[in-house]
Amino acid sequence: MAQLTNNFSDWLNQRVDTESSFAFSEAVRSPSLSKLAGGIFPTRKDEEWRYTPLGPVLDSSPGKDSASELDIDFISNLKQAVPTGHTIIFINGDYSEKYSDDPLSLDDTGLSITHLTQLKGPALKMAEDIIVHSNLTDDNIFQHISLGLSQAGLFIHVEKNAASKTPIHIIHISTAHSATSFTNPVNVVRLENNSHLKIVEQYASPGDSAVITVPANYIQLEDGAGLEYYRIGIENAETQHVCNTSVKVGASASFTSHQYLLGSNLTRSNLEVSFSGPGAEAVLRGVYLGDDNQHLDVRTYLDHAHPHCSSDQHFRGILNGHSRGVFNGLVLVREHAQKTDAQQSNKNLLLSRDARVDAKPQLEIFADDVKCAHGATVGELDSDALFYLQSRGIDKKDARLMLTRAFAAEVTQEIGIESLQTYVKGKIATSLDEIVSPRV
Repeated sequence: MAQLTNNFSDWLNQRVDTESSFAFSEAVRSPSLSKLAGGIFPTRKDEEWRYTPLGPVLDSSPGKDSASELDIDFISNLKQAVPTGHTIIFINGDYSEKYSDDPLSLDDTGLSITHLTQLKGPALKMAEDIIVHSNLTDDNIFQHISLGLSQAGLFIHVEKNAASKTPIHIIHISTAHSATSFTNPVNVVRLENNSHLKIVEQYASPGDSAVITVPANYIQLEDGAGLEYYRIGIENAETQHVCNTSVKVGASASFTSHQYLLGSNLTRSNLEVSFSGPGAEAVLRGVYLGDDNQHLDVRTYLDHAHPHCSSDQHFRGILNGHSRGVFNGLVLVREHAQKTDAQQSNKNLLLSRDARVDAKPQLEIFADDVKCAHGATVGELDSDALFYLQSRGIDKKDARLMLTRAFAAEVTQEIGIESLQTYVKGKIATSLDEIVSPRV
């Protein structure tokens, strides 16, 4: 860790001193404010951050600026990911009533969505309890930036035995004219016993304005609940994105996560899942696609603390240019977590001699009756497959495109919302069309 003496540190201290309206109580924010006052950022000397370059973040100094006018076609395109969902849009951290769906149009019994700024009474206490009792093994300063400066986000609550029919589609758009834009949305999600929900969260930053995005998510699934949670990042090449997500999964509950990192200059995703009862399940999927000098960094941590739980991770990376991908996944199986089934796979495809991947799958097992496996691969396109396609009259670029799309499709075909699957596949295909060349 290193003491902060940089532009971003100065800006953070000024923000703490000048802002007065925040979403959470002083009791919840106080520990985070103490962390901010300490000014300790992770460095390359910290094991969990050894591959993550934070220079672009630390050198930034966000400022006040009016938002650029948004192209209605751009927003319409984002909404096409889940056209049947209930869409909630934030622009530069502010809720946009103009572009969001009418709250009264959401008629799902047992489902409530409240903006953090409107939380009060029992609902506020419920949200804060979830945050206070969450735990991140990587207690990095970015989580405390999100909490200490919290002003935007949602509390999503599903009551017992309620199965929501409508996916919740949350879109965060960052845009400005000249100053660096800063947003730090905090979402808190609670699903009570045997309830079910689908959430799709998109991050976009049109144009070429500099953006810093520091979201945090706190999710609690009680016994028998089920959540499908999708994150899609299509931010511009000037965006620095660092996200922390803490998930607690109760007995016989199921958590499914999909991450598709298709943009930004730097993305660091920290996802930690802890099982709080027997029979719980977690399925983690993801694709990161990099070009030029992008850095896409995925860290997962699964804590098997109870017996008969299962986790299945499958992440795929496609890297071109001078881009760099990182997968750092740890599965912890505690002493009493017998009958654990934990599978972890990370496969990477390099399209350039200058691209790089750092893969670090890890297992720590303290129980003796388990079924666990992990593995990682880094390679190029199969030359025999390329030759076969070319021998059938397909030119080299199209052959490379077909094989690369198929590599990503092994993950994207598991997306449980048909329109979203089509949308993500389309975004990946468009990106690959631009970066795949008929390399000799």
